[in-house]
Amino acid sequence: MSTTLKELANLYAKKQPQQVDELLEEAPILGIIPFEEASHGLWNVYEELGAVTGPAFVEMDAALGAMSVDSNLEKVDLNIMGGIIECPEDRAKMFGGKEKYFARKVPSLLKKAGMTTEIKYLYDNLRAYAVANSMATDAGGSSNTNYSILAVRWVPGTTCGLYSPEGFKKGAMLDFTPINGGSLYKSTYASTSDVLVYGIRAKGYFGMQLADTRTVGAIVNIDSSNVPTETEINGLLADVRATSKNTMLLMHEKCRSLLFSHKNAVLHMTPNEQGYDERVASWNGIPIHTSYNFYDATESNVTVS
Repeated sequence: MSTTLKELANLYAKKQPQQVDELLEEAPILGIIPFEEASHGLWNVYEELGAVTGPAFVEMDAALGAMSVDSNLEKVDLNIMGGIIECPEDRAKMFGGKEKYFARKVPSLLKKAGMTTEIKYLYDNLRAYAVANSMATDAGGSSNTNYSILAVRWVPGTTCGLYSPEGFKKGAMLDFTPINGGSLYKSTYASTSDVLVYGIRAKGYFGMQLADTRTVGAIVNIDSSNVPTETEINGLLADVRATSKNTMLLMHEKCRSLLFSHKNAVLHMTPNEQGYDERVASWNGIPIHTSYNFYDATESNVTVS
C-alpha cells in the first residue's frame, strides 16, 4: 500500500521523528510522493503487462475465444543516498564533543538530502521518463532559459516511489553510523589525510518505479515568451489520463506564475483547506504543486521526438 515519507517516518522512525521534517523542509514535492516497499530490499521486481486479449462478444451458442495477458518480469534498483561527514579532533573539543558537533550539522545535511533527492526524482526520473517515451511537448523556448511542467498520475505498483526497510532499521530516514566505532581515525579525504578526525556515515535506500508510459508526461522548453496554451496543458493531462484523485501537475513557482494568463478560466486559486492565507492552485480540478528545486529558468533546451 502506498504511503508518504511522513507516514513512513511515523511507522519506522519513532526514535528520531524530526528527521523527516528536516528532510522535507525544502522538498515539498518529495513529501507528497506515494512510496511503496521494494520487493527485495535493495531492488524491486514487478510485472509489466504487455498485450491483452480480453473477452469478446460472440453469437448465441458460438465458441468463446481465447483470452491472454502477456507480461514480463522487470527489475528496478534502488539508489543509495549517503555520505560521510568528519570532524577534526580539536574542533570536536571546541564544540563540547563530537556528538554536539554532529548534532548541529545533521539538520542541514538532511535538508540538503531532501533537496537533492527531489531534484533527482523530478529530472532524472520523471522528466527523463516522459521525454524518453515521447510523452513530452515542446513549448518552443530555445535559449536554454527554460522551465518544465510535469504531469504525474500515481498508480500503486506502477508509478510510485520505492523505499527499503533496510534504511529504517535504526529508526531513522537515513542511517547515521559512527565510523571506526566512534573513535579517532585518519581522515578519508586527500586534503586532510593526515588529520585525526571523528566521522559518521549516512545512508538510505530510495528509488522510483515507472512502469507505465501513460502515467508521466511533460511540457518542456517553457519561457516567458513560450507559455503553454490551454490546449497544450489539457492535452498533457489527457495523455496521462488524469483524474483529480491521483494526478498532479508539478512545476517551479515562477512557472506557475506564467500560467496566470489562464486564471479564472481553467487555472483556479482556492483557499487552503487548513485555513491558512496560502491559496492552492489547480487546473480544471488537477492540483498544482510547486517547488523551488525545479531549476529557475536555467533548464537547457530539450529535444522532443
